[in-house]
Amino acid sequence: MFKSKYIIGIALAILTGFSSCANLDLDPLGSPEAGEISEERQAFLRLAAVYSGMKDFRYTWSMQCFGDVLSEDATFSGSSNDAAGFTLMENYQYPADHTAISDKYTYSYMCINKANLFIRDMESADDALFSEYNKEQMIGEAKFIRAYTYFELVKTFGGVPCYTGVLELDHERLGRASVEDVYAVIEQDLNDAVAVLPKKSEISNYETKYAGRITKGAALAMQTRVYLYEKKYDEVKRAFEKFQNECGDEYSLVSPDQYAWQFSLDGEHCSASILEINMYNSTTQSSYNVNNGNRHVLMSMPRNMTIGFGCAQPTQALADAYDAEGDVIRKNTTLLSREEAIEIEVAAKGEVAPITDDRTGWYNRKLYLKPGEREENRGNNQPTNLRLIRLAEVYLNYAEACYFTGDITNAHRYLNEVRSRVNLAPKNNSGDQLFEDIMNERHLEFGMEGFRFFDVVRVGWGERVFSHVVKYGEYAMNPFHAGAEVLPIPQSEIDISGGLITN
Repeated sequence: MFKSKYIIGIALAILTGFSSCANLDLDPLGSPEAGEISEERQAFLRLAAVYSGMKDFRYTWSMQCFGDVLSEDATFSGSSNDAAGFTLMENYQYPADHTAISDKYTYSYMCINKANLFIRDMESADDALFSEYNKEQMIGEAKFIRAYTYFELVKTFGGVPCYTGVLELDHERLGRASVEDVYAVIEQDLNDAVAVLPKKSEISNYETKYAGRITKGAALAMQTRVYLYEKKYDEVKRAFEKFQNECGDEYSLVSPDQYAWQFSLDGEHCSASILEINMYNSTTQSSYNVNNGNRHVLMSMPRNMTIGFGCAQPTQALADAYDAEGDVIRKNTTLLSREEAIEIEVAAKGEVAPITDDRTGWYNRKLYLKPGEREENRGNNQPTNLRLIRLAEVYLNYAEACYFTGDITNAHRYLNEVRSRVNLAPKNNSGDQLFEDIMNERHLEFGMEGFRFFDVVRVGWGERVFSHVVKYGEYAMNPFHAGAEVLPIPQSEIDISGGLITN
């Protein structure tokens, strides 16, 4: 569906070549450095640098290594060293100096700092500079990214240092803000974004010229996610209703026979997808820390038989959850068995190396690319987009909000809208069972997309769900305990805070 990501990425310089402010596959078209904005193209490159933070693997890998691996759905796996390095994490004993924790925190703030600089400099830029690009819209895109990133931080770490201005080198040290204060910043940024961002239908040639940039639909969808986590159910409903009224005809769930397709290369930016990070195979940038592809693919594919590392393996428990519901379509879309992986690779290559370090017998099909689809020589640059917001989530966010506000009719309606697209019969239970149904639907719909841990802990089910979990073999993980809902702020930040930040 989206055939020219590479060309579009270069033309826009917005979704592709930035892992730092100046790394492009082509000669720089202007200066993306912070400071006074003196020309329109310079502003556009600066915005590209803000977007770049959202495509950095060290920022996004937490979707799997926290959202899935800390739940019953996956184990870190990979080499013996890789697996051992995550054992304490999976047992809810979070080392404050763990690399994954440090990366999430550090690269999130790098993204926020870029956004703060860009917003400051754009707000003081001369309006007369802008003719091709919309100044207020660009500021709205940066505010969405800042909001998205602060949400990622607050759901992961709880209250965190929160600032929207530009910090000078001698700035006053910042301690943790309250969770409520962080959410207030997120809400304001999203409100500002909604007010200025365009709808898909207002953009000519959206798929070929704009797909991947943030739209009004994405901002409204993100509001439903944020308000759900805050338990502001009336606000979830208002955001959803605005989404439906203003953008609803721009999106639709795919049919059952297209369900798996929406996660394929051809299914990128389809009607069921609201926000994706465009990824492509860069010809010059393919290292671990500077690349333009989806490194999650490399991390997830079978070890040794492919170029993959075999990390974040789904568990039999997730397979059993699909089987218990009779959910064939989503199981086959989410889970790739060891046997089928071998069959696919052998059919394409004739002879393959054996899989090693397979702990569960399952791999993440949503992040698997077949031979011929994936990039073998520059493995960090896998071309499949990273899906961030899908329409099914917006529907289930609304269904949950309806349940908690007594609107059972619409709770049933949107729960069953999602179920019907995978050929499952409707559910029309009431009371506690309806909430169980909605949560189970989220579990199956978003399998291996980074939702499960955060969904479970936000509703207070951690001790119930994450106890006596056996991910492979006979070893039961330590049970979840109160306080494990959030991860520690990195020890390095604690050390330099002068006592202002504690875990």
